[in-house]
Amino acid sequence: MKKYSKTQTKFNSLRSSFGARNLIPKFLINKLGINSRLIQNIIPENKVNHLAVYLSKYNLGNKLRNKIKDNISFIKNIRTYKGIRHKSNLPTRGQRTHTNAKTSKKRKFKK
Repeated sequence: MKKYSKTQTKFNSLRSSFGARNLIPKFLINKLGINSRLIQNIIPENKVNHLAVYLSKYNLGNKLRNKIKDNISFIKNIRTYKGIRHKSNLPTRGQRTHTNAKTSKKRKFKK
């Protein structure tokens, strides 16, 4: 079994948090001056800590999930077209449903 260093596990946990995949590569390139395609064990500990401080400014993980749920429930409550599409589990961004989106049109039974 492969053992990971503290830097690797910390970097992987930052990378796997919900919503951080798009923010980390941009930050690594711009602020830290590290190529985002490098292997994570090359990134020094202090730069990973700096990355963690930077990401703490954003809504990530459960905060982001809850914010998305709140936005969708708000849209449903004010009964917009998009909210109605969310309630009926249909595509909300204008996709074609006549020949596509068969899986989203299926009835989902709750037990």
